[in-house]
Amino acid sequence: MAGPEKSTDDARQGVTGTGTRYVFAISTAAAVVALLVVTWAFFGPPILGLERAQTKISDDNPPYTAPREVPDWQEPAPVRNPENPAP
Repeated sequence: MAGPEKSTDDARQGVTGTGTRYVFAISTAAAVVALLVVTWAFFGPPILGLERAQTKISDDNPPYTAPREVPDWQEPAPVRNPENPAP
């Protein structure tokens, strides 16, 4: 004899009937919902084309705030090295 014979259910290493696939499905769905909620909280509701089609983007109405032309700071003047004067 080659060894003890086991039935298919006895030969399995895992336990069946605990609802593992349901736990996996519910936790995956909960993770997707949590990611959507976090994304909504940080970035706001999604724009699906309706609002963008109603708002015309032009030079008078840019989608961003234009930067100021003159900065509030000034560059420092260049400093010359007294030990190595420039020619």
